[in-house]
Amino acid sequence: MNILISCHTNQQQIAEQIKDNLSKHRFTCYIINETTPESIVARANLIRWCNVFIVNISRMYQQTTFCMETINYAKDVRKPIITIYTESNFQPYGALGVISSTAIQSIVLENDENKKNNGKNVTDPEKMKTVNNSRNLIYNDKLSTVLICTTDEGLPVANLIYNEFSAKNLNALVENLSDANATCSVRQCTVIVPILSAEFEKNPACRIAFEEARLLQKPIIPVMSAIDWKPQDWLGITIAGATYFRINTQVSPYEPLYDSNRMTDLRVAVEIACQPRPSQAEREQTEMKILKEKIEECKSKLQTWPPSRKVRTINSTTDRQPVRVAIAEPNATLAFNHIHHTITRMDLKAPPPILDEYGLPKRVQLDCMISYQWDNQSFVRTVYEDMLMREVKAWFDIWGSMQGNINDAMATGVECAKVMLVFLSKSYVESTNCQLGFRYAVKRGKAFVIIRTQPNIQMEQWMLEAIEGFPQYNAFSYDDLAIPINGVPTIDAIVQAIRTLAQAQPTETVDDCSAELFELRSLLDDARDALYNDAGQNRYKTCTRCNQQFDEFTKGGCKKHLAYYMGGDLLEGRWVCCRQQANDSSGCEPCDHTDAVRIYTENPDYGTWTWEPA
Repeated sequence: MNILISCHTNQQQIAEQIKDNLSKHRFTCYIINETTPESIVARANLIRWCNVFIVNISRMYQQTTFCMETINYAKDVRKPIITIYTESNFQPYGALGVISSTAIQSIVLENDENKKNNGKNVTDPEKMKTVNNSRNLIYNDKLSTVLICTTDEGLPVANLIYNEFSAKNLNALVENLSDANATCSVRQCTVIVPILSAEFEKNPACRIAFEEARLLQKPIIPVMSAIDWKPQDWLGITIAGATYFRINTQVSPYEPLYDSNRMTDLRVAVEIACQPRPSQAEREQTEMKILKEKIEECKSKLQTWPPSRKVRTINSTTDRQPVRVAIAEPNATLAFNHIHHTITRMDLKAPPPILDEYGLPKRVQLDCMISYQWDNQSFVRTVYEDMLMREVKAWFDIWGSMQGNINDAMATGVECAKVMLVFLSKSYVESTNCQLGFRYAVKRGKAFVIIRTQPNIQMEQWMLEAIEGFPQYNAFSYDDLAIPINGVPTIDAIVQAIRTLAQAQPTETVDDCSAELFELRSLLDDARDALYNDAGQNRYKTCTRCNQQFDEFTKGGCKKHLAYYMGGDLLEGRWVCCRQQANDSSGCEPCDHTDAVRIYTENPDYGTWTWEPA
């Protein structure tokens, strides 16, 4: 059996120990890190060659592009993954978190010398060492913002893109690497847009251009011009996990795709990639400076230093547990009708972006993430319109900043959401990516609300256990959502269940930083604990809106109602902003926590009610 051990060079010693132990049991083992092997051909071949992919997870692995490309590709080619957590206070997030959540926890390794690898285009790694993968490529000095790199097969698509970019004043250049005397200006561009095809993958000049782009860390925005084709060799590892754009000559790239089209989406992605992108260290410098100042302030007030330190060990091999709460049975005795509002793209508010201006993940508070298989997209979009009218802060891919690495984008959506709203279908259960998101939600301890869109769906036991005790509804068509449950339209029962569950879940902190920044955050937190202990005071208070714990440094995390409560005589009582029935229900507008005494107050002029303070 062939074993590939992936690590950052900081964890090389651990990887060597694993290799030595496995080799004694007659397994064939190789180690891949961010620098070795250097060739993308050899790196891609190693991943296809292995039967099992072992990853040593660490902060540096998470933050190193050439480490992350290996696990993204291992996921794409569906290799069994074993995770080894090498740092006790670190839990992976983003793409590494979502992929590692599906790892096999244990495996029975077969002692079978004759076990063959069934992968395509796989070469014995020993022979790869003797293959000469070098070829001279002439680099030119043509300056361009966007380099559109192609072969003869993709040239018509390249010209389409060039015309669009030129019309929008993007400085673009097309280079056809099929030409006998082809030159490449990859060193002079800001972003490279390769037009992918089988011919592109077979062209040595294209591979060398990609090698150079990787080493220079140029943003790569791939365009898939071939129909019903997937990369089979080195190209797979370079675009693993990437959001790519399907543009070909068979269908107009300007054909409407909901509120946009493929050409516009490509141009926007390129424009984002063209912006200067700060490094992890650069982005953390400002926060570290502020933290150090606050730590010094605490230090000057404390009698002893350093403060008592809390243990922050994380058991990354176990799943977090969501807070399960009883959902009240829906009930309405007066008129509470459902009216669907079709929202045009001129009026539609997209979900809050979870990427910043650099295309990097950022943390925003979401009520739920919508998880579904694309066969149900029209149905889901209609439900999203209803949720939008009820002020639910929901995210789903077609309006949710699905940019860059799709594994990162999906993981960030899960991390930001309090609840997973799953549109369950047979195709959902069979989908690798749907299973990936679902499993990561279980790992992060998310609550679930399930909408079954088909009868008789067979699920694996672990999925059944994950959703046990959470609300589940049948909606085999959109009309089913208008059917009342004890007088309450099903869509309103679903939304109220989402809000009830979301309010009960604690805010999740994602450790998406370097070890140095993590230590500063932890030290400041411990210093603040010490200050309150010295003063004989409780640091945390209970919010009078949501009953969550907070302190004076907590920002956001609570919700208030935007409008007023009405009804109860002719119409069913509800908050007009979000149609929730209970007068003490969770709010719909993000705000800070409060410990103020709140009074339910009537406006006698209108017969409506509000909380004071809201």
